[in-house]
Amino acid sequence: MLENRKVYFSGKSSYILTLPKRWAMENGIEPGSEVVLSVGKNFITIYPKNPGLKIKRVEIDAKDVKHEALLRRIISYYLAGVDSLRIRVYDEEQRAAISRASESLMGVEIVEDTGKEVILEIFLDNSRLKPEGIIRRMGNTCVGMVSDFCTALRKYDRYLCSSIIFREREVDRLYFLLLRQLKQATLHADVAAQLDIPIETIQEYRTVVRTLERVADHAANMAESLIELGKPVDYLCDFVEIDLEMLRTAMVAFIENELELAEVVLEEFDDIQDIERKYYSSILNEDVEEALNLKSIVDSLSRIAGYSADIAEVVVNMVVV
Repeated sequence: MLENRKVYFSGKSSYILTLPKRWAMENGIEPGSEVVLSVGKNFITIYPKNPGLKIKRVEIDAKDVKHEALLRRIISYYLAGVDSLRIRVYDEEQRAAISRASESLMGVEIVEDTGKEVILEIFLDNSRLKPEGIIRRMGNTCVGMVSDFCTALRKYDRYLCSSIIFREREVDRLYFLLLRQLKQATLHADVAAQLDIPIETIQEYRTVVRTLERVADHAANMAESLIELGKPVDYLCDFVEIDLEMLRTAMVAFIENELELAEVVLEEFDDIQDIERKYYSSILNEDVEEALNLKSIVDSLSRIAGYSADIAEVVVNMVVV
């Protein structure tokens, strides 16, 4: 909710702004209390000073809740910053969802299981896991997945394909972790300061991390399609190498805040549609089942190129603002 407030002049050099009474009361602010200011280029955000984030505990009664619904609920609480979950379970399907959540979410551990209830605790240290480092790890993993897919294409390495599929889960873990951190940074200035992330860049970080998660999804999809093909496909390697260079350059541009590198990626993306059409014309000569798998790979390569361009656009937006 937006609210207009007048600015008053006090003394020789001070400006005074009053706070809404209701907001102050809800956040325990009294005369003499301190607040935290997040100062951006064109804005100031005011937060109540938090002596320490309170531990958030939630109880879930999973009666009549299916496997996927329970998994989604646990992930939602994780992203919301909950520290402890006590879940009442009724069947093995629900227990399997909890186990899957503990494997899919960074820092989540099953600390107690009484048979009827399972307790999950989230152990995370924001001082060690910073957003920039997480994005760097995600980017390196995605680049490695695409690079290894090129190797798998040349000599059909089923083990390498399985490795690519497995790494997609690790990217997911980092993805959920960073979304949790960004949510907390939005709500708490002290968390944003601890994470070394300016409030005004949170949206850009969120865009990049979602983009990398999708890159990993497409790399895993390509590996699955290659397993279905069961043979090398040398002629697609040129397209993979174009993708690899675009993704690698986009990540360097983001980490180093390099406008020129971002523009290189965007220029390369202008030619992707022509490259894509060239490969589609080759695919038409194959039988139906093989053509479907090859089309799936080409589609994913095009999407990865598009996601690299998305990262480059984020860099342009961050630099020119």
